[in-house]
Amino acid sequence: MITVRKSEDRNYVDLKDQKTWKTFDQENKTDPLKKNFGVLNILNEEILSPGGGFILKTEKDMVVVTYVREGVIIYKTPFEEPKTIETKEFEGNNAGKDDKQYAFNTSETQEAHVFQCGFDLNACEDSCGDGTNKPKSVKKLFTHAERAGVLKMIASSDGREATLPIQQDVEIYSSFMRDGNHIIHELKPKRSAWLQVVKGKISLNDFHLETGDGIGLVEERSVSFTANSPAEILLFDLCESKEEVKEASQGKLQAAQAR
Repeated sequence: MITVRKSEDRNYVDLKDQKTWKTFDQENKTDPLKKNFGVLNILNEEILSPGGGFILKTEKDMVVVTYVREGVIIYKTPFEEPKTIETKEFEGNNAGKDDKQYAFNTSETQEAHVFQCGFDLNACEDSCGDGTNKPKSVKKLFTHAERAGVLKMIASSDGREATLPIQQDVEIYSSFMRDGNHIIHELKPKRSAWLQVVKGKISLNDFHLETGDGIGLVEERSVSFTANSPAEILLFDLCESKEEVKEASQGKLQAAQAR
């Protein structure tokens, strides 16, 4: 099953010093993606004006990963001193329910372009954390060269291959693609994926996606896509959530009872 979220269908909020595009819009009661896509609960794109900032407040225990695509920001979590996150750096940390995290653009002249994603810390069957511990946040630099033409793993549950350890059965990948580059990412059974087009144009099956578009895949064997222009993408390989396991079990029970 494939679900497409066009860029213009995201919740767009334009404030004085901040522009935000929210892929999952809890305020839209009729939106089937209003809360999440599996364990992926937050996927926000932020443009911060010089000196601008934002506040992220989570409604449940979550793993939060921040990607600074352009610019330099100061990032503050409730349990640590402020830290600087620069262009091409990714930072991961745990956020407890109702915790507030703050980000500020350090430049007086240039905008900052930031992506934030959040995963329900307790949703996976094989969660690596319980949300009660608050480990120090970790940040890593992933250069353009490391991500050029390949699907580079950025984050994983255990930090393997020098990735961010995020205590959740989730893998995050990033790639800068040339026009015509083709990438195939195999999906293991019971896993889903979300592909976000950061910049450029790609095609996946019969779908043509552009900057800001996203696409979710469930019960697919792979994610296979081609760049139709120079492009940058983020790919999330997601565990099966406890809720999905419950729904599948109920479906099997109902089918058995109907026989």
